[in-house]
Amino acid sequence: MNTPPIKVLVLLSRFPYPLEKGDKLRAFQHLKNLSMSGYEVHLVAVSDVEVTALHLAMVSPFCASVEVISLPLATRVMNLARSFVLGLPLQVGYFYSPHAQALIDAKISAVQPNVVYCQLIRMANYLSRDRSSIPAVIDYQDAFSVGTEQRVRTAPWFLRPFYTRELRLVRQFESSSFSWFHKHIIISEQDRSVMTSGGDAMTVLPNGLDADYFSPRSCEKIVDVLFVGNMNYPPNVVAACFLVEKIMPIVWSALPTVSVQIAGATPDRRARSLASERVRVTGWVDDIRTCYASSRVFVAPMQTGTGLQNKLLEAMAMAIPCITTPISAQPLGAVAERDILIGEDAQSIANQMIRLLENADEAQHLGLRGREFIVEKFRMEQTRTALDEAIREALSMHDRGR
Repeated sequence: MNTPPIKVLVLLSRFPYPLEKGDKLRAFQHLKNLSMSGYEVHLVAVSDVEVTALHLAMVSPFCASVEVISLPLATRVMNLARSFVLGLPLQVGYFYSPHAQALIDAKISAVQPNVVYCQLIRMANYLSRDRSSIPAVIDYQDAFSVGTEQRVRTAPWFLRPFYTRELRLVRQFESSSFSWFHKHIIISEQDRSVMTSGGDAMTVLPNGLDADYFSPRSCEKIVDVLFVGNMNYPPNVVAACFLVEKIMPIVWSALPTVSVQIAGATPDRRARSLASERVRVTGWVDDIRTCYASSRVFVAPMQTGTGLQNKLLEAMAMAIPCITTPISAQPLGAVAERDILIGEDAQSIANQMIRLLENADEAQHLGLRGREFIVEKFRMEQTRTALDEAIREALSMHDRGR
């Protein structure tokens, strides 16, 4: 007699396609991995943008059912207003509505899942009621409270009271919601170590990477320096501005013809303003591998942000020599001067860029060592196994009454 598959209900704050944001990429990977591990996956995603038939078609093969709960503008405004009354972080309140709660409750009743997987604290409030009969896993992805704290430090003076309030509420919510879940996962050791509550009990589960899909290509190098990312996400915008406005003038003083490409979805006004004769801002690219393959050097000069940078995993897997800052190097765990180059400031990053652009052999060797590191540490099979273990540990902890 065949044992029925374990049913997993997945709750997401965005539909996991297209893959232009880090949380969507991670959710897509986890859906695929759960399906490949033999789970029966039921997806519920709230969405503040249109989900097309193509988007559904890319996700549906991994799911027994897919339900999208639309968040129209009027609902979002009401959600934000309600969050002030309820004392919820805006990160949480924006995605929470009684209508969506009713639909999720109905889905739980219909599916009778063995376990619920919740991505980000944004969706945790949907499990705030007594769900003791259902094992639950939360994927924090990264430390939201740390990202919010960075916003407090960097925000204009007139926005600091707003971000200070948000920081206080995010910390409170991370702490109060911890007990709603049997298992807690997070993307990196760095993020785990700075969580305000329960860090010792969290399992580090980095993103995986398909090293066959992201693999070296023989291609004409038509771009000297590349940066990619969702270009309306503030840490990426700050990094792009730092690259063009602070680092590149130093590089151009030594190598005046060096070209820069900034690729990624929905560039905001500041990102678009960086475009010039030597700087191309592309917007969305259908196949980001073409950007990596045609570039000599990849740089991720992150100044703020948390978590593991997927852009570095992808570029390194394609054997593109990479330069980054300590804030992104630490979660990655690569060895400086062996797998990657690390710069503290504009001058040191510029010096390393010049070094690689002037020495093709060194750049090639660094790229190959970077790929070896990614293939060893971030194989998709490792992520799939770790996620499977987290689900089964949640089931076991629930059975033991913990």
